[in-house]
Amino acid sequence: MTKYITGIIIFLTLAAPVFAAGSFSTGILFGVDAKGGSVGKIADDLNYEMRIIKAGDPAAEVEEIPVYYAPSLTLNFRYLYDRLMLQLGWEYSATVLYNETGSVKPTAAPENKIEIEYSRFTFPLSAGVVIPAGKRTRFYMAGGFNMSFIMLEITQSDPGSPAMFSNIPDETSSYSGYIPGFHFKVGTEVILDRNYSVLFEYTRYMSKSLAVESENKNSEIKLGLDTFEIAFGINYTVDTGL
Repeated sequence: MTKYITGIIIFLTLAAPVFAAGSFSTGILFGVDAKGGSVGKIADDLNYEMRIIKAGDPAAEVEEIPVYYAPSLTLNFRYLYDRLMLQLGWEYSATVLYNETGSVKPTAAPENKIEIEYSRFTFPLSAGVVIPAGKRTRFYMAGGFNMSFIMLEITQSDPGSPAMFSNIPDETSSYSGYIPGFHFKVGTEVILDRNYSVLFEYTRYMSKSLAVESENKNSEIKLGLDTFEIAFGINYTVDTGL
């Protein structure tokens, strides 16, 4: 890790004269994260197990877990030089207004209500190109690396004994982990005046799912970030006087 940080510092030092000729800006965007990031795959797996329970017990009552969009907040710090763009971001997404819920009621057992609570912090580093389209409009395409810290909690009202879902035996199972990945984004920027512009962008996140152990060390689940996000916001360009 030290050698990477040193390399970045050397690069920034050598590129300082070039950076001075470009423009810096910061933006804030509000958006939605499809399928709640990691929640979609986990809910699909639980719903599949519910269908198996239903197939073996036709009288069982099953309410599958729906998956909706999760709201997101993004802060961007961007540097433009001619048609080149470098951007560092901070992003937060969570099921803050609701949690995904479902239930299963076997014939000879109490009802088990299931709830999934999810949140993540993502730090994307992007590089790309800007394509002018008139005096006040420009498009951009970029891609790069990202690191996400994902937190997930699954609660059950009555998991049963033996557990109804063998991979989550406890009433409360909490998971968290760092997930590396890649992303690609396309966006449109409309310039309002010298300093302000509005942004609309689409980002596709891609990562492998990694096995993450629960906090109580008795279960394991796979976490990843394979989703897309749509966001809209405003950007402020720093007036350097150049």
